[in-house]
Amino acid sequence: MNMFSIFALMLAPSPPVPINEAQMRDIGCVATIGIIAHEQRLGAGALASYADVRESGKRWAGIVGQRVMDETGQPREVVAFAIKQAVEAEQAKVIGMDDGAKSKDYVRNRFAECKSVMDAQLATADASTPATAVGNSASMLAGEPAQSNDEPDKIALYRTQLGEDLGNPHRIRYCKTLVDISYNEISGREGADSRDAKAFSRLVQAFAFKAQGLPAAEKPKPISADELQAELEKEPSSEEKMARCLRLGESLALAMPPE
Repeated sequence: MNMFSIFALMLAPSPPVPINEAQMRDIGCVATIGIIAHEQRLGAGALASYADVRESGKRWAGIVGQRVMDETGQPREVVAFAIKQAVEAEQAKVIGMDDGAKSKDYVRNRFAECKSVMDAQLATADASTPATAVGNSASMLAGEPAQSNDEPDKIALYRTQLGEDLGNPHRIRYCKTLVDISYNEISGREGADSRDAKAFSRLVQAFAFKAQGLPAAEKPKPISADELQAELEKEPSSEEKMARCLRLGESLALAMPPE
C-alpha cells in the first residue's frame, strides 16, 4: 500500500474538507465588512456615509467563522487565517488601484454587496438560531471557548489536533520531514507527474511555506532511558502519525495565499 492509499484510508472517517467557493465568498465579505468596521472604530471621516457595521460585522464574523468550522471540520486557526488572508487581499486590491475615484467606487460597491449578504444571513440567524448558539458564534474569532454542539468524537479530535499542531513548530518540522521523504519515495517510484506525487507535492509546498516563518529550533534536552521509554510507549503507530501529518498538511495548503 503506497502513502497515498494510506492517506485515503486514514482520512476516510469524515476528515476536514477544503473551504468551498460559497464559504470563501462569505469569508471575503467578512473581510470587507471588517475593514470598514475597523475604520469606523478609528473615526474615519471618509466613511461617514456608510452604515455602521461595527457591532453587526463582529457578530456576523463569528457566525460565518463558526459555520465554516462546522461545515468543513477545519479548526479555528485555519478559518481565522483564511479571513486574515482575505483582508490582506482586499487591501492589496484597493491599494493597487491608481485611480482614487475608481478605488472609492470599488469599496462602496463591495461594501453594499457584502452588507446585503450579511443582513440576509443575520436575519436568518435571528429567525432560526437560539441565543446560546449566537453567543458561541460571536466568541469564535475572539478565541473564547464555545459550548459543546455535540459534534462526533472523531471530528472533535481532528479539530483539537489541528489546532495544537498549527501552533507547534516541532510537529510542523517533523511532519515536513515525513512528507518530504514520502514525496521523494513516490516521485522516484512513479514519477513526478503521477497523481500521488502531485498530491504530495502540494503538501510539500505547504509545509515549506509554513516552515519559513518558524522560530529557530531549540536544542534537544537531555532525556533518561526511562523517560525515553515512556515517551515511545505514548507514540501512535506510523500510520496514525502519517495521517495526522497529512491532515495538518492539507490545512496548511488550504491556508496558503494564491499564486
